[in-house]
Amino acid sequence: MKRILAVVLSLGVSFASMAQSNWGSSATDSTVCFEKFNTFGSLYNSKAYSEAYEPWKTVYETCPKASEVIYRFAPKILDAKIKETTDPVQREALIRLLLSTFDQRNAYFPGKEAEVNAQKADNFWTYYPDKASEAYAMYKEVFALDPRALQPAYLNNYFNVVIKLYKDEKLNSVGLVEGFNDVSEAIELQSNERNVLISSLVEKDTLGTITEREKRNLEVNRKLLDQSEKLIANIEKGIAPLLTCERLTLIYNDSTFASHTNDKNWLVRALKMLSKDRPGVDGTTDCTDNPMYIKAASALYILDPSAQAARSMGQLSVKNGLYADSKKYFDDAIRQEVDPKKKAKDWMKLAQIAEKQGQLAEAKRACLESARANPESGDPYLFLAAIYGQAAGSCGSNAFEKNAVYWAAINMANRAASVQPDLSARAESMAASFRKNVPDKSIAFQFNYKEGDSYTVGCWINERVVVRF
Repeated sequence: MKRILAVVLSLGVSFASMAQSNWGSSATDSTVCFEKFNTFGSLYNSKAYSEAYEPWKTVYETCPKASEVIYRFAPKILDAKIKETTDPVQREALIRLLLSTFDQRNAYFPGKEAEVNAQKADNFWTYYPDKASEAYAMYKEVFALDPRALQPAYLNNYFNVVIKLYKDEKLNSVGLVEGFNDVSEAIELQSNERNVLISSLVEKDTLGTITEREKRNLEVNRKLLDQSEKLIANIEKGIAPLLTCERLTLIYNDSTFASHTNDKNWLVRALKMLSKDRPGVDGTTDCTDNPMYIKAASALYILDPSAQAARSMGQLSVKNGLYADSKKYFDDAIRQEVDPKKKAKDWMKLAQIAEKQGQLAEAKRACLESARANPESGDPYLFLAAIYGQAAGSCGSNAFEKNAVYWAAINMANRAASVQPDLSARAESMAASFRKNVPDKSIAFQFNYKEGDSYTVGCWINERVVVRF
């Protein structure tokens, strides 16, 4: 900033000519604005935010249209000043000044209203935690403008507002569900874009064509994606006791469905809520037994046969054992989906369907497609390890060949752990059970194999392995 201003000043700009410009209404104003602008910029860059307040305020009041920097720097400068101010009247005035900077930024530098209003809503909630209803209305305005403007931290605060209003009985269960859907849909929109970007940058990184700037961009987007995933997981965990399948029948039933048969947004939200995994007695379960799931899935697919609609019909078909239909729907979802991570999950659904039908070669193909779509997931390899292990005894013509399948299964389990470290415990447990059944030295010796030799497992597996005892 100092360098930019130095260049401007070195050009010998006539302050008289600037008199009627954005830098003030007179030559004197322009001189003061340039000086103070340079001062608060320098202090800001030195992280002396509180000290930057006075020169910043002069610029803000004298030449508010001079630069968008005035408004981009305002939150940190005013936040620092508010924190050090003990007088309640002065503190309130500073908070109001902070909030007004967002409105003024929109007036003088339009085009980023959603992003600016998101900041304003979040600052309002930070300083007025007793005014949840007002904060809620401000956040909702941002959702209407562009949900992508609400970064994970803002979404977390918005849901805290929703929870407070729910506990204060100012929002009912429908409002709670709507709040959850607001957050999940915003995260989905953001994650779709980030996953596509990350996928392209990872490919560049693999090829060695990525720039340093792109590397930083990749790291930032990975962190934001991780924050989003943790946020939605924490929210789901927190509201699970409040949104049981029984309670959802009060929201999604014949009466509400009749009022929303042609409401795409309502149908999408209903399907997501009813199909969401939640803890059950025997592991995870969902609410797809609700008759509304069938009705909503069918209505949405007719209304808008999108990837999400096809995915819902695929899940419904699996539940009813209609595997041929489910394959068609998941193929349709994959064809339309742009988010590689969602596409990877759809491929895994096809792998599971193929495995149920005994089509193991097709299951393997689907797993590999899933791994290609999302190279950061170890799930495809863990699934392959499991079905490889099941194939032992049926793949090969003798004791060595049949049990050599376990080496291929161990390799896949290890690969799952290397790709996705949080799967390590499951992968190692699986690999340990497989190691007990690999061919022993005497069996291998009978078929002319020793430690370190390579062997290709046949059948549909077709994997090269190394003999290890």
